[in-house]
Amino acid sequence: MASFVDDGLPATRDSWPQGVLDSLEEFTQGDVVACPQLVFHGSPSCPLTQTSQDYALEYEGDMPMQVHADDAPRWALVTSGTCDLAEADAELPLKPFVQVSPIVDMADMDGGKRKLVRQGKINYLLHVPLLSTYAPGFWVADLRYEYPVEKGWLASQERLKGFESERDQEVVGRAVAWLRERPAMGGDFVTLVARPVRTLLGELRVSDREAADRLDQEISEWAVAVDSRLEPRRVEIILLSDGVDPGEATQTWWRDTVDRLREGAGDALVILGPRFERLDQISVRDYRRLTPLAKPHQKFSNE
Repeated sequence: MASFVDDGLPATRDSWPQGVLDSLEEFTQGDVVACPQLVFHGSPSCPLTQTSQDYALEYEGDMPMQVHADDAPRWALVTSGTCDLAEADAELPLKPFVQVSPIVDMADMDGGKRKLVRQGKINYLLHVPLLSTYAPGFWVADLRYEYPVEKGWLASQERLKGFESERDQEVVGRAVAWLRERPAMGGDFVTLVARPVRTLLGELRVSDREAADRLDQEISEWAVAVDSRLEPRRVEIILLSDGVDPGEATQTWWRDTVDRLREGAGDALVILGPRFERLDQISVRDYRRLTPLAKPHQKFSNE
């Protein structure tokens, strides 16, 4: 039995609607198009968003809910991988849908949070910088919501650039991948390591913004070597820099922080480190033994 996605799918490449696949070759992941009418399935008995709360005023029972036109975003970001759009190298294209995420204006967000979004530290929000050249605002793709559209619809849309260069646009793939692959870590790790680190980083940003920025610049990502992700008893913290060794101030801050983590953990968790490594020097084999955690600000999949 075939999937419903296969029902009616063109049987050959040549039988796709004329011009659709050719038009799709112009699109890439990270392009911007007009936002389609957004629909999601919800329950008025358990409303979680303003849309479902509005439906609850008139309806009962589970149902599809359409985002009101007054709340509908102006644009959407193409989140599907570039190779999945036109399927240019596929003898028979088998993917009729493309995923898009709504882009919203968050100009009212305070300056500190806007900076975090620009730096990619709120993992479900992605700044789309070039859109401010089309309309004033702080335009952000909300990756918490992805919506399928048929490729025939996408092929008919005007394509806008949201990023200055192909290299800049690669942030879209990394952001989508991180949301899917970021590890679930055990409660002890979250409580005794991750959250205290984020708290201390926040305190540093308030007391010494320059030092906090330097810390961000000098540590590309952090990682851990653990005996178990979900039930850790032993954790070693590794700080990874890109191309240069972190400065003495950064290293001192991390050593002091890990000392404080050890004090807070007591006998509940053995915390080792910090160990400083460079991404241009660590072997692939050693890196693969670690659990990469991206930036210390970012949350884990079970938080």
